[in-house]
Amino acid sequence: MAGLRVFVSSTCYDLSTIRSQLRTFILSQGHEPLMSDYSDILYDPRLHTHTSCVDEVASADVVVLIVGSRFGGRSVPEALSKLDFEKLDKESKSTESLKKKENLSVTQLEILKAVESGIPIFTFIDDGVWHDHALYEKNKGKPIINEIEFPAIEKSETASFIFEFINFLRHRTKGNSVFSFAKTTSRTKVAIY
Repeated sequence: MAGLRVFVSSTCYDLSTIRSQLRTFILSQGHEPLMSDYSDILYDPRLHTHTSCVDEVASADVVVLIVGSRFGGRSVPEALSKLDFEKLDKESKSTESLKKKENLSVTQLEILKAVESGIPIFTFIDDGVWHDHALYEKNKGKPIINEIEFPAIEKSETASFIFEFINFLRHRTKGNSVFSFAKTTSRTKVAIY
């Protein structure tokens, strides 16, 4: 059996150790990782790198999404144009994150392209982010929500963008499983609950 092409989507700097470990695991299982930080993505010099990443997702067999403390870079209009937002609106019961397209990150666009293309997505959310998401959900209708600093989120102004995208994933009409994971000590290990 030929190996799967596994696209790994996440921010890179805060999750570099986990990404490295995941790459080693994917290779050890006989699969091909597609990771931007390892030059696995074919970048078209005529396009923005965000657009190349979104285009590459469509060639994957499966996508692994890791959500950590960072939002990442906001997507460029060229990459946004690669998505069918009318179709995506029908893919989840929670589409708040899609209403202001200019607030989507390149990582989020990669996942939206996978959703649009029907590619299976396995989502892993940092335990701290998962707990902060629960706090956000309990308070998002209250005026105080913009005053809360979520400890697991690097930049407070991006918290709602991250949490509403988690809602999009959790409330998809299918393929909506989400797992939390915990990082431990300097030798990062991933534990799936």
